[in-house]
Amino acid sequence: MPIDSKMTKQSTIRCILSLALIAYLVFAISYTGKEAKATPFAGIDVVIKDSAGLNFVTPDDILDEISNTSGKITTLNPTTLNTDSLELYLNSIDKIETANCVVMKGNRLHIDIVPMRPVARVFDTSGASYYINTDGKRMSADIRYHIDVPVVIGSFGDNYDTKTLIPLLEYIKNNSTWNSLVTSVNVAPSQDIFLVPAIRGHVINFGDTSLIEDKFSRLHKMYNKVMPVKGWEYYDTLSVKWKGQIVATRAKKKTHSELTIICTTDTADIVDDIETMTATPTPQQ
Repeated sequence: MPIDSKMTKQSTIRCILSLALIAYLVFAISYTGKEAKATPFAGIDVVIKDSAGLNFVTPDDILDEISNTSGKITTLNPTTLNTDSLELYLNSIDKIETANCVVMKGNRLHIDIVPMRPVARVFDTSGASYYINTDGKRMSADIRYHIDVPVVIGSFGDNYDTKTLIPLLEYIKNNSTWNSLVTSVNVAPSQDIFLVPAIRGHVINFGDTSLIEDKFSRLHKMYNKVMPVKGWEYYDTLSVKWKGQIVATRAKKKTHSELTIICTTDTADIVDDIETMTATPTPQQ
């Protein structure tokens, strides 16, 4: 499904949920009648649990989002409000990760909001740009804020979903070394995943999202044992897509007859081999 179609579908779902919530509130107000007027809500309290300090969702933003319904909500009897419906509507907003609505003592509606916590900024080759969280939920990019997360570039849709990358992105985010090193994740037309490190001069062919920890372990050995000796611009591509190997191509490539195994580690061979680099990989076990 094209990106624009997905965005349109999400907007349609939000519209339907909004209309359903408004319809429910109109019904609830009519149904409760005098009882609703007798014990209405005292007010609405919104708490933003923004532990990451992203500051792109505020209490006023939430009240604005429910501006068509908040006035009606405060006229209800607290016992008649369907908080599940309100949560469903709030969770449909792209900037919200989770919403929790509770009627508190004193007839106040308490709304806890956890803002979206993006793990990547996606640049689709179709021209679309958005953030994704660990569930693959999308948040539209906005010039009002910038979030320092890895950049993901590729063609995404039915053939390749951005959710496929979540285990890799989560691993990078939770490892301080790789989080500081990896600047972008590119998905090639072949669906090979390429990591672009902050160290200029080479890219990393990661293959797919299998054996993530093992692959990064091999890369760690390469960076600690080989690159300091060979030089940081000696190779233009490192590949860990094959089990038990690190395959590297030189920036100034030599003939096949001159290419040899350059290093053997405890768990991986580091191979300088163009033909192996371009060959169809055997399945990883």
